[in-house]
Amino acid sequence: MEKVPRTGLIKTFVGHTGPELATQEALYGFVMGLIFINSALVGLISYESPWNLVMMIVGMNFVWGFIDMYIFYRMDVSAQNRNIGILNNGERTVEERRGEIYDALGNTIFDVLTEEDKIKATDLVLNSNVGTSTEMKADRRAMFLSALSCFLITFLTSVPLVFCLLLISDPTDSLHTAVILACICLFFIGYKLEPSKNMKYKVRTGASIALLAAGLTIFATFLGG
Repeated sequence: MEKVPRTGLIKTFVGHTGPELATQEALYGFVMGLIFINSALVGLISYESPWNLVMMIVGMNFVWGFIDMYIFYRMDVSAQNRNIGILNNGERTVEERRGEIYDALGNTIFDVLTEEDKIKATDLVLNSNVGTSTEMKADRRAMFLSALSCFLITFLTSVPLVFCLLLISDPTDSLHTAVILACICLFFIGYKLEPSKNMKYKVRTGASIALLAAGLTIFATFLGG
């Protein structure tokens, strides 16, 4: 029996979502958590014990991660149904369906093709058959796993922040450490997900994501998140 290769937890999530969406969800989760951290540092919010702040962070990331999961899955299912309708609807003219397929293929690798190859790809799809119900169910399972991975990435960004708040006894030190650790995590997320193997690009991507998170956090802390 063939062995299934093992992959790390992060690679599993990224495999379901793609690197761009995984980075977006990680940035989203850390920024939401850091808004509470920064608000506590500057005195905009108060809390009686570290657990109070932990529950705020965990609760916020859970809610917005779940919202993303639901919306992404519903959007994917709606797009699948719309695409099936385009291919199966005989009431539209061929030119109308060709135009709809051309538009539906946008925002994919299709965009970097030459116009001639775009037309060929559109015609190939136009003359293709819709998959079986089994294949459609498999696609929906992949959609769900992608949406679930988005939720888990957002939610799990709470973990390093929670550790700092609960394990470091001094409140101010725990908040500062949480900020630093979050920025380090974001740097390495950008570093690992940068597709180029060039060290300069990896460092640049990691630093830009960490700086973007810091800037967004400061903005949201004082002007509303």
